[in-house]
Amino acid sequence: MSQQVGDGIKPECTIRKGVPADLDTVAAFNSAMAKETEGIELPEETVKAGTRAVLEGRAAASYYLLEVAGDVVAQLMITLEWSDWRASNVWWIQSVYVQPEHRRRGYFKALYDHVRREAQAEGAAGLRLYADVENTRAHTAYEGLGMRSHYKVYEDMFTSY
Repeated sequence: MSQQVGDGIKPECTIRKGVPADLDTVAAFNSAMAKETEGIELPEETVKAGTRAVLEGRAAASYYLLEVAGDVVAQLMITLEWSDWRASNVWWIQSVYVQPEHRRRGYFKALYDHVRREAQAEGAAGLRLYADVENTRAHTAYEGLGMRSHYKVYEDMFTSY
């Protein structure tokens, strides 16, 4: 399912789930993210194998892609984790990547808002992500989204107990 203008996203954006045809783009983004954030170069075939498993539905994960003028410029990956405390899945944001030339345009927020709505619609208990304790830029961004810190795990639980 993709969203268009009028669904609360930026006018120039379309957000959709990744499909197998997106393999090269998503794998390239994953490799770029690893190099930028961790300073490591991952083997291309390993990255493609992991990405392919998600895009083909063989992993409890999904990629959400943000397009501008038909070009994918950002991605967000979520995984599912069962919460026995809440008898429901919690969606974990595993990674987010926005191409450098497209940063600071609100695309991460657009992806986050989209995934949050989908998680709620599917009955998830909440949305979480981890952040490196030394990555102050990430902490500032996540706090700006309204996510609360809990052992350096940011979470937005939809129900309280």
